[in-house]
Amino acid sequence: MTRAVPTSHSAAMPAAHRVHNPYASLSESGPQPGTRWLKGNIHVHTREALDESISMDRIHGEDHDEVIRRSQAAPFHFDFVCTSVHPYLNNIELFSRGEQRDDFVVIPGREIQNDTIDDGGYLDGYFAGEHSKYLHVLSMGKVGGLSICAHPNFFETTRPREGGEWTQIKKTLLNPCARLAEMNIMGMEVYNGLSILEEHMGARPYAPHMAEPCWDDLLCEGVRCAGFAGNDEFYREQYVYENYAPLGFIMVAAALNEADILRNVKRNRFYASTGVMLADTPLAMSEQQGRYTLRVSAQDKVKWKAMVQRGVGPTGVGETDAPQLIEITAPTAAAEWELELGGDWKYVRFQAESLDNSLHRAWLQPIYGPGWVDYKTL
Repeated sequence: MTRAVPTSHSAAMPAAHRVHNPYASLSESGPQPGTRWLKGNIHVHTREALDESISMDRIHGEDHDEVIRRSQAAPFHFDFVCTSVHPYLNNIELFSRGEQRDDFVVIPGREIQNDTIDDGGYLDGYFAGEHSKYLHVLSMGKVGGLSICAHPNFFETTRPREGGEWTQIKKTLLNPCARLAEMNIMGMEVYNGLSILEEHMGARPYAPHMAEPCWDDLLCEGVRCAGFAGNDEFYREQYVYENYAPLGFIMVAAALNEADILRNVKRNRFYASTGVMLADTPLAMSEQQGRYTLRVSAQDKVKWKAMVQRGVGPTGVGETDAPQLIEITAPTAAAEWELELGGDWKYVRFQAESLDNSLHRAWLQPIYGPGWVDYKTL
């Protein structure tokens, strides 16, 4: 993650940030040889003969080959998965087993659960700090991989725990310890299937907003953050019933191999979804005299929404600009929608919602506007 610098009118303004569309190459030069839209689940646990001490994986995981078989079958039809194990401190470098097949890819993964990292309990944790107890970090790929914050509000909405509120997780992400900073977290799970599967257990509903407020909260702090959707334990029988717990997945424009999938995820050439499919070029952008026209496209008619952060002037001497988050909705359901933005907007992100089921959505990655200023890597 990178954090943006707050600006004030008393300070010299930096040069405008160059606005980049990560989906642009999909329309300008066409797909590269071997590249296509791949459907994958980034969050599924395996029961593998890696370390018999990990009871959680024996209970909730599936065998490696069974994960592949089920992932390719209905209703999933995945091209790839990132499997993961839950290591303890004594085997913190443990990842699941990856595999490259002609028609399928298994990316090795690991989920560090800070609250159970000490042999199933919590003493001091792997990530230091009073706010980090319930932080879960999912890593995809052992070499050249990436990490994300898993289910950021799980211990607030689904399995409430004192100290597990999003406000605590946010403090940890904004002020990371050395170990967390080394992981270079690039995003968060905006949708987690297990969270909605167990929503009835929560202190407050996980739906209808999933972790969208957490995402915007971090973006408004000036932190670049990609949005992911994962299932967590999608082999539970309830996942067959789409209206109850939609499948969470990502669509990546890449070749069918681990290195290219991870490379294009890190380039933000993907979107997250729970059932809405976007067009081959999901977002096109043009600029003229400082005004940006952004056109989003889906395969069918959907309800479009954009979240836009604008800066507003300081309210007093020495105060910095305060963020202003605006929600803009398309006037009618449509497969395409154009939005025009001018001025020093900081970011915009688009999402689409199915006309038939409000839980079926798609989330494009944020576009960072001319008012965005990168500060540092967390």
